[in-house]
Amino acid sequence: MITPPATEPVGLPDIKPQLRIDLDDESYDATLTPLITAAREWCEGFQNRAYLTQTLELALDEWPRGEIRLPRPPLQSVTSLTYTDRDGNTATWASSNYIVDDYSEPAEIVRASGVCWPTACLVPANGVKVRYVAGHAAAGSVPERVKQAIILLVAAWFDNPGCEPPDAVKSLLSLDRVVPV
Repeated sequence: MITPPATEPVGLPDIKPQLRIDLDDESYDATLTPLITAAREWCEGFQNRAYLTQTLELALDEWPRGEIRLPRPPLQSVTSLTYTDRDGNTATWASSNYIVDDYSEPAEIVRASGVCWPTACLVPANGVKVRYVAGHAAAGSVPERVKQAIILLVAAWFDNPGCEPPDAVKSLLSLDRVVPV
């Protein structure tokens, strides 16, 4: 992750009623606020998705044989595709050389017709980097079942610190889970 989301999909007004805490009671805010972020991060990790706008970077050791799959949908845009040769020189591969298939989920970068991946010898690790923006643009676009899963997880961790996420949370998130291949 290069830039985390600026906001959370749920806030204290969403969490407090679940815990039967008065909305005006601020005595639990310092405890609940980091739990909301931790619950969102856990849910994103479980689903392999990005919930709100964030900048991510995918690093590959070599050019793929086919497409480059971009983890953590939904994709908003590809910022850059760069590669570093064995001499340490970094180059940006022109966006005219590839097509972003954002219809697929997760989105993919495919070579434009008749274009081959660059032939430069890459550094041994992380020679290809794709920087991209993923997640929903607004909290209102995050699915309600995801918001409910975050609320349930915060409540579980608030009542039982360190407990395993409840099965209800996993059930809510399993429907749209992206399983890595």
